[in-house]
Amino acid sequence: MRTTLAYAALVASLSVAYGADVEAQDEKTEQEMIGALPSKDCLVNSTEAPTFTVMLTKDSDDNGDSFLAKVGMTLDIDRMFQWMDNSVFKGVNIQTTEKCKAALEQLDFIDLVEQSITVTSSVTQTTAPWGLQRISNDAGASGDPKGQDFTYTFNDQTLGEGVDIYVIDTGVRDTHAAFQGRAVQGFTAFATSTDGDGHGTHVAGTAASAKFGVAQKANIFAVKVLGDGGSGSSSDTIAGMDWVINNHDKRKTQPGFVGSIMSMSWGLQGTAAAVDRVILGASEAGIHVSVAAGNDGADACGTTPAHLGGANSNVITVGSVNIENTVSTFSNIGECVDIYGPGEQILSTWNTDDNVINFLSGTSMATPGNTGVMAYLMAQDPAGLGQNPSALKAKLLATARQNEIAGNLGGSANLLLSSGENGGVAAKTKRTATGSPAAWAKSLVHSLDKRWSLLSSESTLRF
Repeated sequence: MRTTLAYAALVASLSVAYGADVEAQDEKTEQEMIGALPSKDCLVNSTEAPTFTVMLTKDSDDNGDSFLAKVGMTLDIDRMFQWMDNSVFKGVNIQTTEKCKAALEQLDFIDLVEQSITVTSSVTQTTAPWGLQRISNDAGASGDPKGQDFTYTFNDQTLGEGVDIYVIDTGVRDTHAAFQGRAVQGFTAFATSTDGDGHGTHVAGTAASAKFGVAQKANIFAVKVLGDGGSGSSSDTIAGMDWVINNHDKRKTQPGFVGSIMSMSWGLQGTAAAVDRVILGASEAGIHVSVAAGNDGADACGTTPAHLGGANSNVITVGSVNIENTVSTFSNIGECVDIYGPGEQILSTWNTDDNVINFLSGTSMATPGNTGVMAYLMAQDPAGLGQNPSALKAKLLATARQNEIAGNLGGSANLLLSSGENGGVAAKTKRTATGSPAAWAKSLVHSLDKRWSLLSSESTLRF
C-alpha cells in the first residue's frame, strides 16, 4: 500500500505536533485549525522522498486503517505505506517530509520516528573449510586452510533439527544441493526473492548446509532485506524482522518446533534506535539473535546491531579469527563482542548454480558458524534452551574454549566458539591440498554424490 498526507485532514494531534497550545486550539474554529496546518509540506509526490520508520507505543491498539485515520492519511499509489504488526511491536514505514516527521514525533501514541538508513555487507579483497574442525576439536586446526581433509565431529545426530534459522540477508538460493530441500523462501523487500549477490547463500551454507554447515538438519528461511549489491535500508530490515516475529509465533505451536534464530551478517554505519528496539524485542519474545561484529578493525560498540552484544543484552555478537586462532585484522573487537569464530577463508554454498561453492572471509562468515552452534545446542536441550535466549547465551559462552585466542581483543572476553565436542584430531591436517583449488573442487564428492564447482580460489572479504 502507498499513502500521502491529505490536505484537508482535520487532525488536532498534528496541530499539537506543530507547537500549538492545547487551550488555544479549543478557542479556534475548525477553519483556523485547517489553515494553521502546513499540509503542503506533508504532501509528498517525489519518489525520492525519505522513508521513516514509525513505532507506536506498547499500549496502542491501532491497526493500519486506524493509524491512517488518526494521522489524517489517505491511500495513494504514489507513496509507500508498509504496516507492521506482531507480538513485539507495531509500526509503519512511510515516505514523508522532515516537517511531518517532527509532527509525528509529538503524537502521544507514537513512540519513535526514525529515518531509514543504509544497511551494508561491505566488500574488499583477500582467499576453505577448516572451521568445522575448529569448533569441534580441542586441538583446533592448522595447516593449509584450503585442505579438504579436516574433520567435523558431532555426537548429537539431531544437528539442529527442529530449529528455524532466519538468514536476514541478500536472499538464499534455496535450490542449492547442499540445502537438501531444507531451505525455503520467507520474506523479500524486493520484486524478487532471488539472491543476486551470493552473500546470503554463503551465510546460510555455513550455518546449516550439508557438508559445509554446522547445523546440518536445521530449517533455513530466506529473509531478503539486502539487494543484489549487498546493501539495503533499515526500514526494509525492520519489515523483514516483523515477518520473522510473526512466523515464529505461528511456528512455535507446531509439532517438532525447537526455536528460532535470526542470523544477521550485516551492520550500519553508526546506530539506529528503531532497529535496536526490534532486535531486543525479538530477543525478549524468545527469538535468538546472532550478529556480526563488523569488519572495520574497530570497536564493535559503535554500530548497530553489533553494539547489542556483550553485557548489553542476550544478543550474541561474533568476531572473527583465522586458522591460527588469531583475531582477524579486519574484525571489530571490544566489550560488545561476545565470542570469536572461524571467519577467514571459509568455503560455503554460492548463488550462481545448485552445485557452486565459494570462499569468503569476514565477520559475516564467523556469524553463521556461531548461529549453527546455537542451533546444535538448542536441539540438544529444547526445553531449556529452545526459546530462552538468556540461557542459550550463557550455555554458548560457557561451552566456548577460553584463552585460546591471540591478538588484540580490545577488552572482549577471550572466548573461542565451540560446539562442546572434541574430535581428538591433531590440529595439523594429514595432508595439504595438491594442485589448484579448482582441480580439487572438481574431484570433491559430497555425501549426496554431488560434485561441486568452485567459483574462485580468492576469498572476498564481506561484512
